[in-house]
Amino acid sequence: MQHLNTSTSNSTVSWNTDRVAPSVIMGLCCLVGVPGNIAVIVVIVRRYRSKNFTLKLMLNLAVSDLLSLITLPVWIYTWLYGWVFQRLTCKLIAYFLYCNLYSNLLTVTMMSVQRYLAVLYPQSWARLRGMGERVLLVTMWGLSGVLASSMIVVRDVVLDKDKGQYSCVRTYRSDGEKVAVLFIETLLAFVIPFSILVTFYFCLHKKVKQTAFFNSQRMTRLVTSIVVTFFIFWSPFHVINVLKMSSVVLKSKSLQKFSETAWYITGALTFINSCVDPFLYAFSSRNLRQDAQPSENTADASTRNV
Repeated sequence: MQHLNTSTSNSTVSWNTDRVAPSVIMGLCCLVGVPGNIAVIVVIVRRYRSKNFTLKLMLNLAVSDLLSLITLPVWIYTWLYGWVFQRLTCKLIAYFLYCNLYSNLLTVTMMSVQRYLAVLYPQSWARLRGMGERVLLVTMWGLSGVLASSMIVVRDVVLDKDKGQYSCVRTYRSDGEKVAVLFIETLLAFVIPFSILVTFYFCLHKKVKQTAFFNSQRMTRLVTSIVVTFFIFWSPFHVINVLKMSSVVLKSKSLQKFSETAWYITGALTFINSCVDPFLYAFSSRNLRQDAQPSENTADASTRNV
């Protein structure tokens, strides 16, 4: 497939549409989030050489955040000027982006599970050290790749006749396929993960007193902040997904137009989450140095002071 050409005279139309504000948000996310996550990766790799699995998850989260953010210049350019690359590039970049977004989600979910097990069942969790932890990390990335595979199918390059330019967007063969894809995405990327998050954190705070968080109370607080931040910036995106499904079922043109317009804003907001994480690390860096000790495998960890 040859490179797609767009009319420069028509490409500027998007500057007066709903694409400008999301592009500005994503541009700021890229400028702030890329150096922020690089700094987090460098700090964790150089200074926190420990067997603490929570820090490994944080490193994994920073990597997935960084890989997601480095795709933003491509999306910003194409939102404003149209898609000028090949069809295969459209599919691969979308797949790469969603693979990292799913990795981000699975990492945050694993954080809640890991904190629950490490606090309440430290000896059982200790059996997963080493090879078990590496298997979990590889499994998360493998599952992310599987979950993101739908982008290979539904992403395509289409001509936007109103704007006179090509776009790399989702395309569906039928309304049923659209509802199915959006439903599965919302279920797997929001409902199930956050049900797990809420369940494990509720059980954790219900069964364990504050003094039983051994030397990981600060770490648990940081992980909780990451989870809450993720929820705040991702829930609007999935609300729009629900509205998209509703517009198909109700056959509402106005609801469809609103959801399509709002999708760009809510989609851009999700990347703010990748920018906030490094600041959460920065504010907790002093505490992380203290909590980075490999104490999770000690039998008397719960008796240590916070």
